[in-house]
Amino acid sequence: MKRNLAAILSAALILSSSILPAFAVELKGDVNGDGKVSSADALIVQRYAIGLAKLQDKQKTSADYNDDGKVTNVDALLILRKTININVPMLYLPSQITINCGDRTSLDPKVINGSDKGLTYTYEFGGVISDDGTGEPVLEVSYASGLVKGYHLGTDHVVVTASNGLTAECDVTVVNNKTEKIIHVGDHTLKSTKEIMIYNDCYSESYDFDYIYGLVVHSTAEPGIKADEWYSMWNKAGTPACVHAFLDDDGVYQYLPFEQTAWHAGIPVNETRIDFEICEPAGFEYDEDWNITNYDPKEQQEYFDKIWENATVYAAYLTYIYDFDVENIISHYEAGQMGIGTKHDDPDHWFILHNKTMDDFRNDVEQLLKEDIYETEETIISSLE
Repeated sequence: MKRNLAAILSAALILSSSILPAFAVELKGDVNGDGKVSSADALIVQRYAIGLAKLQDKQKTSADYNDDGKVTNVDALLILRKTININVPMLYLPSQITINCGDRTSLDPKVINGSDKGLTYTYEFGGVISDDGTGEPVLEVSYASGLVKGYHLGTDHVVVTASNGLTAECDVTVVNNKTEKIIHVGDHTLKSTKEIMIYNDCYSESYDFDYIYGLVVHSTAEPGIKADEWYSMWNKAGTPACVHAFLDDDGVYQYLPFEQTAWHAGIPVNETRIDFEICEPAGFEYDEDWNITNYDPKEQQEYFDKIWENATVYAAYLTYIYDFDVENIISHYEAGQMGIGTKHDDPDHWFILHNKTMDDFRNDVEQLLKEDIYETEETIISSLE
């Protein structure tokens, strides 16, 4: 006679009034420490999953039957299946996944009580339109790879089907968090803040790189505007440009995912290179022909030295992360001279006032690549609308 597993657990939950105290747990699924795996263990797990019981750390390890780092009703079901010798294969996904706007993640379905060798997966998405007023879907998906991009705010439902017919479902919620991490290159540290410009047209309309060939270094030609000010200036529809990041003497602000192209130096260079803008200091002007005027290199030397350090450190970090050659770091000016970008003078026109060139920049980056390069884990600073 077939048994309704959910009914068994529900009935046991109603009848149960107490939970045994925790013992030393050695056997997977033996949550109450009595040396065997039974329906009593499944009941404890279900009570914990709905907030009616507490577990000690050893109990949580035993209760996490599918080893996904969480204790849920799925674990209770698996333990109960074990006790009544039902070991049929099942496809597992977390019931809930939360990702940040612009981030990519694999749903990573797992086969339990069976092999996933040779299996392929198809993905069905609800196509939910975001609740942030953009009219864009919550998720953007590569059906071939299963990578899901958090596109705009909201929650979408995803159904995954394996080629052997097994299915699993989960809800993917997209949030827009401002995050921060520290980049370390040798003895140098650089604060990196990420705020994705989800309302900039480039974020919605540009596409992912086929590969990242190198880096373009810009300077803003907007004296005195710092990196954190560009978010409010450019995070809106109708803005005809967007770059991956802005950098100043305090740190760097990332405004676009590095996985997708930006609108910064024209075609074809935008299609193959990531970029960042260096913010220029206050205290000088540009004339009508875009020549620098009233600039005193001695007064600006301290600022320049700091942005040079930050920019070479950031360039070394990006070179390391995306594995391109130092020789493929170019300026906007050089992109124009090579015929692969628009005609601009930055940042060479500014560097030369401090007796620096892009060759000096590349040489410094090459030296920094000999150092240890790593980063701290991103921490959430605030939630953005």
